[in-house]
Amino acid sequence: MLGEEPGFRRFLTVRLRRYRMPDGREVEWDVMGPESEDGISAGITVLPLTPDGRIVTIRMFRAGPDRVVTNLPGGLVEPGEDVAIAGARELEEETGYTCETLDVVGWQWSGASSTFRKYVAIARGCRPEGKQQLDEAEDCVPVELTVDALRTELRTPGAMTGIDAAYLALDHAGLL
Repeated sequence: MLGEEPGFRRFLTVRLRRYRMPDGREVEWDVMGPESEDGISAGITVLPLTPDGRIVTIRMFRAGPDRVVTNLPGGLVEPGEDVAIAGARELEEETGYTCETLDVVGWQWSGASSTFRKYVAIARGCRPEGKQQLDEAEDCVPVELTVDALRTELRTPGAMTGIDAAYLALDHAGLL
């Protein structure tokens, strides 16, 4: 990297970075992430499993696709917050479900031009025993799906976002 200059800053932060490529050329890239003034730089996606093996998903409006899609619950990891604690918190806030255990199984970059880490966790023993507490821009409706129904959602173009994290979680859970 040869340099960086600020670009757009709101929920998403976009910076312009200049790089020298291996062949000597210089190129510019837009690099994004939700890094904010309060230090948020990571998120968590949770695969919630009920005792009978169903998967708790949420249906919610997403501005990119401009429609309601299926998601796994998740959200931002607060600065200094343990990733597993963030996962359990986001699970309850978005779905009203609590879990007996939650294991962080990995992480991935949010995109090829992103500095945002998206952690992936598996929550087991999930039950609707908590309280849903949605943010102003959230309209999450919890929906329990069978593994087969979730796999159908994953294969249906445009039906779901966060597919990469869902596949990673399903793989770690032995459900592929």
